[in-house]
Amino acid sequence: MKILAIGAHPDDIEIFMFGFLCSCQQMGYKISTFIATDGSLGGNNNDNKLIENRRKEAQEGLNKFGIPLFLNLPDGSLGNETIHTTIIKDSIQRVNPDLIVTHYYKDYHSDHVNLSKIVKNVTGHYIPILYCDTMMGINFNPTYYIDISKYMTEKIKSISSHITQKPERFINLAKLMNAYRSAQCNAPKGSYAEAYFFESSFPFSDIRKILPESPKVLPFHIENINGFL
Repeated sequence: MKILAIGAHPDDIEIFMFGFLCSCQQMGYKISTFIATDGSLGGNNNDNKLIENRRKEAQEGLNKFGIPLFLNLPDGSLGNETIHTTIIKDSIQRVNPDLIVTHYYKDYHSDHVNLSKIVKNVTGHYIPILYCDTMMGINFNPTYYIDISKYMTEKIKSISSHITQKPERFINLAKLMNAYRSAQCNAPKGSYAEAYFFESSFPFSDIRKILPESPKVLPFHIENINGFL
């Protein structure tokens, strides 16, 4: 089973998809990662030094899965040119994955949205697409929850690699978001989950059997709910 994660920017995979990919790797799946843009707008300037630094940070953050492929498309204007679609399509075809994980098409960031739509358009119904959560779950209704509790420390470390982005703010957001998603499943306090959305379509009506486990839920008692309040 080959899983391809495609993030719009350096650090997106770490923030939104890292725990899921760890779980898939543990199941014996082969993991590939693409980073679509050069990340040049993620700082006070957009010179080559920032691009190079962000590239190195992403390599460190994702080294568990091998070397990411950098598509080097322009940060902030992803999808504005036809060649962007061609590059993304050709890159996906070279990997030929069994499942793609990428941003949701109702995300808050234009690069995330455009990447999501391009991926959907170029894969058609040949490859199922799993959409990752948005920042703090805005405009997102999950269909699958993945238990990432045992990978949370590693996820935090991967986000910490992105020194240029002042990573503490994203670490705090990831902790809050993943704890909340776990609480939605009434999982034990102190556990974490990533949330995903899958849009059923022929011939991929249900992909649950190829996904990692959901959070272990507690019996429904009011004292368990109170543990999160």
